[in-house]
Amino acid sequence: MKMLPVAVLAGGLGTRLGPLTDGRPKSLIDVAGQPFVAHQLRLLARHGVERVVLCIGHFGEMVQQFVGDGRRFGLEVEYALDGDTPLGTGGALLQALPVLGERFFVVYGDSYLRAPMRPVQEAFLASGAPALMCVLHNQGRWDRSNVVFDAQRIVRYSKRHPTPAMHYIDYGLSILHADALAGAPPQRSFDLAELLESLACAGRLAGYEVFERFYEVGSVEGMDALNVFLTSGEPMTYAQQHLREASEILDRLDVKAIEQVAALLARIRREGGRLFFLGVGGSAGNCSHAVNDFRKIAGIESYAPTDNVSELTARTNDEGWASVFVEWLRVSRLERRDCVFVFSVGGGDLERNISPNLVEALKFAKSVGAAITGVVGRNGGYTARVADACVIVPTVNAETVTPHAEAFQAVIWHLLVSHPSLKANQTKWESSAR
Repeated sequence: MKMLPVAVLAGGLGTRLGPLTDGRPKSLIDVAGQPFVAHQLRLLARHGVERVVLCIGHFGEMVQQFVGDGRRFGLEVEYALDGDTPLGTGGALLQALPVLGERFFVVYGDSYLRAPMRPVQEAFLASGAPALMCVLHNQGRWDRSNVVFDAQRIVRYSKRHPTPAMHYIDYGLSILHADALAGAPPQRSFDLAELLESLACAGRLAGYEVFERFYEVGSVEGMDALNVFLTSGEPMTYAQQHLREASEILDRLDVKAIEQVAALLARIRREGGRLFFLGVGGSAGNCSHAVNDFRKIAGIESYAPTDNVSELTARTNDEGWASVFVEWLRVSRLERRDCVFVFSVGGGDLERNISPNLVEALKFAKSVGAAITGVVGRNGGYTARVADACVIVPTVNAETVTPHAEAFQAVIWHLLVSHPSLKANQTKWESSAR
């Protein structure tokens, strides 16, 4: 399930932080040696989020300059600006609707929220409600409780008028359908809390309980607590971090997409088609191994142009890098029964001149009606856009995209050749285990 975009409400003045926000926005205050927004964006990326819209106002140009397009945080970041007049959290959200789309998460620009977001999205989609609010059983511990929650919906919510019956607190993470903002006057300042309170009163605000405490930098006390959390304790070793990321990727792999690839390859074999594996760098090495497995275990005629170093280097020298794969496929008489199988981290991107040889090869495959599949990282690039079936290895850390993408190419192709619909021949150690 693709994660919904996230609106980050980061246009506030940060007056409670006093001199810490003199001349800079709250998002850029230093926490554990980095601007807070860097911690927040990396956390969102680890949750599986791909696209963020930063709603900015006060010193917003400084946030834009620091964050940029978000790529270094593993995200695609866009911006929605308040303009000359502060719009409040609700008005800022209304202003951002054209870039947010129909459904979206909402978080505050001073919140650091570790609770998993994917189950929240699933709960929202199942609820049928126009909005969902995450809540934490608070009992006055972290701040003043402000929610009455009945395990499915928010019965009452009020920041201004809390009551003794309120044992939960707004966690700072919500999901809204754009229709929830219908009727709100444009260019008027209003608080998102007002909207959520009215939805709760109308019985239209779903609830979801989380169990991870929240951190925030809206106050000096909150900033100190987050700083302690981020810097205390034994640092995680690289091995621990890498394996934790791998575990998260396993949990987030699209099983349906893998089954679609298996079905596609079964059809290719049934119709007597061939597999052509394309990859560059480490992915090219994976292509060689995969050719062996699909020929020997799955019984599919398979090839990889990168296995022929002489032809590959001759074509590169004589004709240029961008055409090496497409010309190899042309001479191999690629046809409708065949399939091009891509292993790639980025999937190819002509605009950024990333793996143009893959893009040209896939264009040729489309022109002759051959099937296209692949296992790719990041957002899948050109491969994911044109493939008949494709598995995207989720990005959980922008700094380890390549090792995880190439490692999971191996995980997935080994899954495929051992899949009941594809495995034709027994492997040695399994057959000798009696």
